[in-house]
Amino acid sequence: MAREAGSQREAVRQAAAQWVVRLDDPACAPSDRLAFEAWRGQGPQYEAAFEREAVAWERLERLRAIAPGTSAANADLLAPPRERTSIWSRPTVWARAAAIVGAIGVTAAGVISATATTAYATAIGERRVIVLSDDSRIELNTNSKVLVRYRNGAREVRLVKGEALFTAARDRRPFIVRAGDTRLEASDAVQLAVRVGGRAAAVTVKSGSVSVDQEATEADSRQSAGVAAVYGPVGGRVQRVSTAEIDRALAWRQGAIALNGQTLEQAVAEFNRYNRQRISVDDPAVSGLRLAGYFQSTEPGSFVAAVTNTFPVRATRDAEGVIRLTARD
Repeated sequence: MAREAGSQREAVRQAAAQWVVRLDDPACAPSDRLAFEAWRGQGPQYEAAFEREAVAWERLERLRAIAPGTSAANADLLAPPRERTSIWSRPTVWARAAAIVGAIGVTAAGVISATATTAYATAIGERRVIVLSDDSRIELNTNSKVLVRYRNGAREVRLVKGEALFTAARDRRPFIVRAGDTRLEASDAVQLAVRVGGRAAAVTVKSGSVSVDQEATEADSRQSAGVAAVYGPVGGRVQRVSTAEIDRALAWRQGAIALNGQTLEQAVAEFNRYNRQRISVDDPAVSGLRLAGYFQSTEPGSFVAAVTNTFPVRATRDAEGVIRLTARD
């Protein structure tokens, strides 16, 4: 059984490496990307394997752009990329995998600084899982960006914009998340969701505990599982939340928006985070309507249909394609 499980993991890893190379090719067709999404959707182990191979691929690409120092690095490894050809005529993925292993070895010779920063981002409507080298995970929500670097004995992530769920693996090094003016530090395994807006950060601790340091107010505290807080330039607001409330706040991990008493105006703002199709509430008579239910985050049309079928709300589309909601006559 163990041998079969190992063979399965290796097969998934090989397929993940092939997908990394395939998707990196400018000639990759939309049908290929649809096939990839179907492959990745088979389970979390497929997504995790792809993210690990993607990280290794990014390291190799970075090495090509860095001039070697005093160490005698492999000239082919550090050469600028040649003109791309179809992936079917490239060297095999596993030939490149050998180069990736070589790249990791070169790191010890000082070609890559220990403080190198790696950026990860998502587009509007996209979600992504990043598995770090220590097996910590970052789940990025729509239109989000993080910067990751390991330095001075710490694992550090800055949430530049958007929203993410961080799952820190146990490690002797602290796990630090910076968002706006807030610094969160965990010294053990922890899972926390963070959403940033300007200098403010909304933090929900799903498991474990974190110490909170607000740079602007020089205030610090410690928050444990079941706490949701909003930290801004003038302080923080902390409250206890139930498991059900946390699950609703994290419904985006399943591609959903969970509403539980939010106003129509708030719900529309949430849908606009995930879609290029814009919705606007143009009538104060309906903006305060309270909504409840689960909706697919990338299906604004279904949301609008549910609202107009349930409430006296009319939807019209203007010349620019914006869906405008007003009270029905």
